Amino acid sequence: MATAKNIIDSILAIATKFSRSDESRYDEDWLSYKVDQVAAQLKIDQYAKTNILDQTWLGDGGMISFHKVNKADDPSITYCNCDIGKAFIPKTIPLISKDGNQDLGIYYLISACGTKQYYPRRMSMWSYEPEGHTNRMFKSYWRINTSMYINDYKEKLRIVAFWENPEDGKLIESTPISSGSIVSGTVYLVKYNPIVYNGVPYAANSTFTGGASTTFTGQGTVYLNSQARAYRDTDQYPASADMIRQIELEILTKEFGIEMKMLVDLRNDSKDDATKPQ
Repeated sequence: MATAKNIIDSILAIATKFSRSDESRYDEDWLSYKVDQVAAQLKIDQYAKTNILDQTWLGDGGMISFHKVNKADDPSITYCNCDIGKAFIPKTIPLISKDGNQDLGIYYLISACGTKQYYPRRMSMWSYEPEGHTNRMFKSYWRINTSMYINDYKEKLRIVAFWENPEDGKLIESTPISSGSIVSGTVYLVKYNPIVYNGVPYAANSTFTGGASTTFTGQGTVYLNSQARAYRDTDQYPASADMIRQIELEILTKEFGIEMKMLVDLRNDSKDDATKPQ
């Protein structure tokens, strides 16, 4: 598994000739930014060549919150005076399709229950759809940079996208929790059958908070109550192994000026000469 930390450590190991120290002037925050920047450009280039969206690049944005706005509130709105929904999202990678300028940076935007999907359509066209038009059967969204508008109002929608910064995405930890792994202070959800935790019975679909005990008994299945968590630099980086190699080479050759075919000199010649037997 290659993580963002693995990529940064690999770059620093080569750039410092495997002699990293606490006094190093290399800034890891800057390197993290460069890794994401180079990865985004490589993804744009690869899609332009292959016309294939690699599912490895996807990031789950979880549920995003919308608020009501209308033309009087926001001059960007070209729709009628009806209330519509507005939210703010992180930046996505600008992937451009060859058969039309679709918003491919957003993979899908769906309702919380997954029954309705929203499709990209210019806001200026929303008012030009007559009654009975086919487009009225579909929900639409339009975005201006990081501002997103939908042609109705929902408090929350789920978004999956190709994030410019992978840390803007979320990871869904849906694996059942085994007995012996309960963490103090964490809220858990019981499903399917009851369990007993710390001497207290819990029915299916109820929650409990972990305490001193790490174990539970019963036939029920235990999950994290809140399964979405922020992406960390120790999580799998959203790129293939080949692309991760390209990221490292791009940064080493273009940012640090290391020649691609230059071997790293691991030997301290002056020290070797001083200790060489006479």
